[in-house]
Amino acid sequence: MTDEQTSAAPESTEEPTPVGEATQNPQDFIKARGRRNVMIALSLVALMVLIFSITAIRFTQNVSARQDALAAEQEALSSDEAPSEE
Repeated sequence: MTDEQTSAAPESTEEPTPVGEATQNPQDFIKARGRRNVMIALSLVALMVLIFSITAIRFTQNVSARQDALAAEQEALSSDEAPSEE
């Protein structure tokens, strides 16, 4: 390496600032974090409501299917017990 190559790279004692950080103050970060937290909380609540709704719908469908099956079973039993005319 020559002296020209080593002196060509300027040495900086300052750390580079992340993009966008230099223009925002800490209060903006706190507000943005709060908005993110609210959106995460709303998303979780929406997911809970969705799961609860699907569970409730499937439960009612299973209850009605079971009632239909029991009614069919009772009908089959009653038709077997009826005396047949032969």
